[in-house]
Amino acid sequence: MSLVRIALDIAIISTGLFTGLLLTMLFIFQPVLDQLSATEYAELMQRFLKVARRSPLNIALMFVSLLAPIPTLFSFYQSSNWLAFGSVLIGVTIFFIGMFLVSRFFNEPLYDQILGWTIQALPTNWQTARQQWHFLNLIRAFASGTTFLLFLIILSVSTFP
Repeated sequence: MSLVRIALDIAIISTGLFTGLLLTMLFIFQPVLDQLSATEYAELMQRFLKVARRSPLNIALMFVSLLAPIPTLFSFYQSSNWLAFGSVLIGVTIFFIGMFLVSRFFNEPLYDQILGWTIQALPTNWQTARQQWHFLNLIRAFASGTTFLLFLIILSVSTFP
């Protein structure tokens, strides 16, 4: 098995794990959050974000998913396999925009906002923040899931040098 194939396998595993994590957030954790009062929501999210925001697992999955496909990208470019090259490039781009940029420029400011809430005097728009968090997780799950599926398709139809 070539190093290029192993790199793509690692990218598939990491994007698959990230997709599973996000789907768990959407379909298990979010329904629980939707049932909480404003105070319960704020307390739980503040505890959750203090741990999850800087989780080594999240950080590792993000960077592995972005970096692991790079050897595959270069290999397909060098072998002039333009369809596979373009597919990997699209996957990396979707992941970068939908996961990295959305997380950095939308999730992180929302996390700062939620962590800044005072439990005794919650903002009146706390439900808007909850809905925004859910919507951002939908975007991120779609990006990660799309990348995961695209990498699986590339693996199944491509030949590796």
